[in-house]
Amino acid sequence: MLGAEEALELRALQERAYGRDGALRVDEVARLRRLEAQRRASSSGAESEQPTAQGPSGADGASSVSVDPAPESAPAPAPRSQDDGAEGSAPSSPRTRGRSALLLASVCVVLGLGAGWLLFADRGISSMSLTSTQQEWQNAIVASGRYDPGSVRALREERGVVVWYATKDDGTQVCVVLGDAESTAPACTTREQALAQGVSASLVTVVDDSQTLDVDAYMYLTDDGAPAIVTSSYMSMPQSSAQFATPEEAAVAVSLAEDVGLDRRSIMVVGYDGETPIWVGVDKATQRYCLVIDGSSPSPPMVCDDSLMLAETDRSLGLVVDDGDGITRYEYRFGYGQGYLTVTRDGEGDDAARE
Repeated sequence: MLGAEEALELRALQERAYGRDGALRVDEVARLRRLEAQRRASSSGAESEQPTAQGPSGADGASSVSVDPAPESAPAPAPRSQDDGAEGSAPSSPRTRGRSALLLASVCVVLGLGAGWLLFADRGISSMSLTSTQQEWQNAIVASGRYDPGSVRALREERGVVVWYATKDDGTQVCVVLGDAESTAPACTTREQALAQGVSASLVTVVDDSQTLDVDAYMYLTDDGAPAIVTSSYMSMPQSSAQFATPEEAAVAVSLAEDVGLDRRSIMVVGYDGETPIWVGVDKATQRYCLVIDGSSPSPPMVCDDSLMLAETDRSLGLVVDDGDGITRYEYRFGYGQGYLTVTRDGEGDDAARE
């Protein structure tokens, strides 16, 4: 039977041998096996003579134990069989927990990949639950026939405005569409541009006479073609007539926003041809910059170009107008911090105005 000191010694050796980073010397391995043999013998009622019967007693006993010690390169003894008792299962416990943790981590990775596919894959089902009213909004978008069948998918809601992803022209164009009970605001671009710069759209809702709710959505495509959405919203003051030279210009700005489809926040006068204002603004549907002449008629002379033009200072918008009395060319050249409008009639240049 083990004494109190031997029992403590056995426990200490077992912790060092079977712990996560356990390691014993050769003599300690022999001592551990001898103590374990003594414990097994005492637990079965046998005489504890087995460890010492084959060798002399005293200080040399540890070196004469009749077991094959582990080689010095092996830091710990081999795992014992199940009949070693409760402590005998200790060596396999960390390994079992390690295998379980590895299996659990693998399952989590698989579930994570599956969840990402469900969220971002270009499929025809909605990624968010819609109310019955919001489903009616989506049905109207689908019924418009503007988008590829099965491509319209709701991604997010921002302050009561739903953000949809859709494609056009057999998937060659991608679109972000904002909508509520009153209106929709789509913006589309090529897949290449969506990968490079993304595409954005805005929807403005009138709250009362003094403020409006602006909801912006920015969408880009990841490398594998999946849509990613960032949204924001804020309250703002309606566009003031003080931004324009006359009340008539303020009224034209409203018309350009409501009838022509320019983003009201981007509309500005960049110069004049005599008394006729020349406008620049961003088309909300295509995100292209547009040059508009006059703007007081329902279909004013205008031209739009790709928004990528702003990446270069030498890019410009040009429009030629033939009013019957002669040909006039309008050119607005973009620059960093300052743009220039040039009006040319019958080959004569006149730097009409600049912003």
